[in-house]
Amino acid sequence: AGAEYSLGASFEQVAEVLERLRGVIPVAACIDTCHTHVAGYDIVSEAGMRETLARLEATIGLKNIPVWHCNDAKAARGSKLDRHQHIGKGSIGLEAFRRLLNDPRLGQAAFIAETPIDEPGDDKRNVAALKA
Repeated sequence: AGAEYSLGASFEQVAEVLERLRGVIPVAACIDTCHTHVAGYDIVSEAGMRETLARLEATIGLKNIPVWHCNDAKAARGSKLDRHQHIGKGSIGLEAFRRLLNDPRLGQAAFIAETPIDEPGDDKRNVAALKA
């Protein structure tokens, strides 16, 4: 989910792609936090995160999301602007990542920091922020 006119701009589109490919090749989804946020899904508020995860479960199925790309967003929710930011430094904020990474339903998922590297050590700082 993310850019308005790209394939996978909504969870429903991602689910459709998975469904069409099942039986042809092994397939699963990777959800990107910035793309999700700028597509208009609320992952910032506690209630929004619950609703978004419920929608993911209903469309894609959380078991079909073994990988998450974690990045904050430079742009506002619903803006359709895919601009990654350092963890906790953008419009998503650190608390949303704490909720996501501590959700027991996602205990087997891999969380990958896909953040900008503006200076040496940024990657380590972003991973540390995710672990905090």
